[in-house]
Amino acid sequence: MIRDAYRHEIPELVEMMRDYSMQSPVPVLRSATAHNSDHVARLFFELITGRGFVLMDEHQRGFIAAIVTPNVWCPDVRELHELAWWVKPDHRNSTIGGRLWTEFNRRAGQMLLEKKIDFACTSVLSNSPMIDYTKRDYQIMQATFFRDK
Repeated sequence: MIRDAYRHEIPELVEMMRDYSMQSPVPVLRSATAHNSDHVARLFFELITGRGFVLMDEHQRGFIAAIVTPNVWCPDVRELHELAWWVKPDHRNSTIGGRLWTEFNRRAGQMLLEKKIDFACTSVLSNSPMIDYTKRDYQIMQATFFRDK
């Protein structure tokens, strides 16, 4: 079962986010000193209490987090952004990841129907399996590249 995360699960979410960070394609983000547990906990609290949402499976094996934010150029336009999608490595050959994303997508659709957001965004990290979201009614908006040297 996929459900909303509870506030008392924030410590587990912070640990999963630390693991997520260690898989980042950006070297500085993999640094243990860059990960600020207090900041991450506050952000999860804000998401859980209304700034977005955090979904988990019933056994805390994975999560997907999303934030609602105004568009940087058009502040009256509200966007939903997937922030992180993580499944613990021991559970990656299961249906958890797919069920998490399916619920994210259902919530995004509901928020669009209710006019709570104007559009929803999901993304793929360069070191993650490539998923063709165009088959799921999403359109490509941009590709992000980074430079650290």
